[in-house]
Parts: sequence; structure tokens; C-alpha cells
Amino acid sequence: MKKNLLTIGDISKKTGCSIKSLRYYDSIGLLKPIYVDPNTNYRYYNFEQTKIVEIIQLCIFLDIPLKDVKELTIKDDNTMDYSNLIEYGRKITKEKIIKLQNNLTFLDTLKKEVERINSYDNNEEKSFHIDEKYYYVLPLFEDEMNDNYYKILDTLFTKALNENILLKHDYGIIMNIKDDDINKFVAVEVDKKYCNLENVIKVDSGNFLCKKTNEFNLTKIYEMFSNIMCSEKTIIITSCYSYDFSSPYFEAKCSL
Repeated sequence: MKKNLLTIGDISKKTGCSIKSLRYYDSIGLLKPIYVDPNTNYRYYNFEQTKIVEIIQLCIFLDIPLKDVKELTIKDDNTMDYSNLIEYGRKITKEKIIKLQNNLTFLDTLKKEVERINSYDNNEEKSFHIDEKYYYVLPLFEDEMNDNYYKILDTLFTKALNENILLKHDYGIIMNIKDDDINKFVAVEVDKKYCNLENVIKVDSGNFLCKKTNEFNLTKIYEMFSNIMCSEKTIIITSCYSYDFSSPYFEAKCSL
């Protein structure tokens, strides 16, 4: 009976699956051995079952619960049907590929932004073209980036999570100025697809004069751009992505 069969140790070596896991798969009825020696209780498997183990391991990698694996594979007549599981695994894999590609796009965008910020010194000012952006916002009535600012920022993140709004990397404060009338908002960047939401505002693309600062007072940041003689302008204040606390914390960008 044991001829041409694999011991549990053999199948463990061939698949990289631990003996403990193989015993667990047996206990839940997911992968029963072909033969169990009545004298020693040793488990034996055939070579084809190595493929089944590899599929189970792939499902674990894809975060498919073993309960779902069992439901997808074991039919009413207690035979195994792996076609459903394979199709389900393909679906999950495609979803993961999309998520990974989105993560890569996010990292590429963030890399370019960090490189842009690092392209000029702390005591310089530099003009950059900034693409249009969309921000999920709440009004701010403070003149300082104080504890209340961070509370509103936390509220924004929580609201976005509850409303299934996917946030991008940029966050901070937007100051819209018209004839010296200033409207301030705590803002987190979102994708254009959310542009029609009530609390989303658009910042048009264009050239912005950029400066780095460790100033928390919004009036003083506004005065940093007093030489820009426009009746309407937008100032965006965001993180500089710096963990050197001797350097400026923020970048301020004013539309030209």
C-alpha cells in the first residue's frame, strides 16, 4: 500500500510546507492523506497531492481563508474540485495586481514630489508648474497651525475613511485669497473622480512660487508672498517630507 507514496516528511520537503501545517490541513478535511498506516499512524500522500499543497499555499499567500478554500474545493459527494478555487484565486490575484500597480503609481508620484522639493535649498525660492489638484476640505478659522488644525486634519481622514474616499499623499492648508479676503481650509488631496463631492475644491494647474518655512503662523506665511501683486491667489502649505527637525517643516506654494 505504501509503495510509490510520499511520507509527510517527503511532501513537506518537496513543497516547503511544514509538517505541522500538513497535519492541520488533514484535521480540517482539506488535504487528507491517501493512506494512514494503522500501526504507526504515519500519513502517506501521492505525488499529485504536491500540486494541491502548492495551490493551498498560494491561497494563503493571497489571504484566502482556509475555510473558503475548503468550501470552494470540497463538493457534496466529498470529492475535490479545484477549478472553482483556481478561478477564485485568479480573481484575487488580478485584484492584488491592480492594488500593487496603484501603490507603485503612488510611490512614483511621491518620489517625484520629494525630488522636486529637494531640488532647491531652504533659503531659496523657486517657481514650479503644479498640476491641478483636488482637495477634500474643512474650513479653518485659526491663524496658527496649532492643535485644532491637527484635530480637523484627523477628522478629515476619519470622514474620508467612513465615506470610502481614497486619499492621495498631499495634505495641509489651502488659503484662497481674493482682494485680501482670506478663506482657509484644512485639506487632504483626493483623486479627480471625487471632484463633485460637496467638500472638494479644485486648485487649478499653473506656476507656483515655492518657499520652505518652519513658520506655523498663517498670517506670516501669507506675508511671505506680499510681493505677488495679484487680486486672487492661492497659497498651499504642505509637508516638506523632512525628518530633520533643524530644517523647515513645510513648503508654501503661492500661485503666480
